[in-house]
Amino acid sequence: MPTDTFTLTKAAAEKYQANSVPAMFEPLARATLDKISLPDGADVIDIACGTGALTRVIAERMGGVGRISGTDLNETMIDVAKAQMPDTPHQVDWSAADVSDLPYEDDSFDVGFIQQGLQFFPDKPKALSEVHRVLKPGGSLYLTCWRAVSPFNGALSEALADLVGTESATKAAAPFSFRDGDLIAALLTDAGFRTSAAEGVVLQRRFDDIRAQILALPIEADLRAAGPDITDQVVAETARRLAPFEKSGVFVVPQEAHLFHAIAR
Repeated sequence: MPTDTFTLTKAAAEKYQANSVPAMFEPLARATLDKISLPDGADVIDIACGTGALTRVIAERMGGVGRISGTDLNETMIDVAKAQMPDTPHQVDWSAADVSDLPYEDDSFDVGFIQQGLQFFPDKPKALSEVHRVLKPGGSLYLTCWRAVSPFNGALSEALADLVGTESATKAAAPFSFRDGDLIAALLTDAGFRTSAAEGVVLQRRFDDIRAQILALPIEADLRAAGPDITDQVVAETARRLAPFEKSGVFVVPQEAHLFHAIAR
C-alpha cells in the first residue's frame, strides 16, 4: 500500500501559517465548529492538523478539561503548531505520523477531525479505517473536503496553464481534485462509519494581496524557476480573471466545502 510522502520544509510550514491559515484554514475551522457541538472534556484528535489552526479553535471552544491530540505527517508543521498553541487547560499532545499508521491505541478518542486532508491521503480507505480504529464506538468524525474548485485556484490554474505549464496548473487545482460527496460518503461507510448527508460550508475568502497568497502555495518553486517576469504575468492574469469578485480593491471569493459527520459503528 502507498504511504503519504508529502513533506514540507520549515520555511514552507511557516509561510503556510503566515498566509494560508489566516486567509482560509482558521476561518474554515471556526465555520466548522460553529456547526457542531463539542462534548465537554472530550478526547479529541485533529488529523492532518497542519500548523494547528483547527486544533487551537477546538481548545478554545471545548468546555471542561479534555485531551486534544494533533497529528500531521510533517514534523515541520508540528513544530510550528507547537509554537502557535496558546495556554489551555486541556492536555495537548502532538505527533508526526502517517494517517495510515497512527500512534494511538484502539478506541482512544471521542471525536476526530480531518480538515482538508482526505484529498491528499494516497490510500484513502486505509487512512479512514485507521481513523475508525482510534475512535471509540459511537465516536464522531467531522471531515471537510472542498465541494467545488475555488474561483481563485481556478483562475490561478488557468493562468499557469497559459504561462507556465500543465504540471503547475494541475498542482494549483490539486486541493480540489477530490470533491465527489457521494464517493466520500461511500468511503466513510466502507471504513465502518454511519454518515448523514453532508452539510455545506461556504467561506468568503478575502484577498488583500493576491501575490502573497499565490507565492504561499506549493507552485512558488515553479514560479521562481519561471522567473520574475512570468510571475508578474501570472499574478496579473489571475487578478484579471477574478475581476468579478473585486470590491473596493479587495477580492472576496467564495470557497465551498463539504462537512461530513460520521459516527463510528
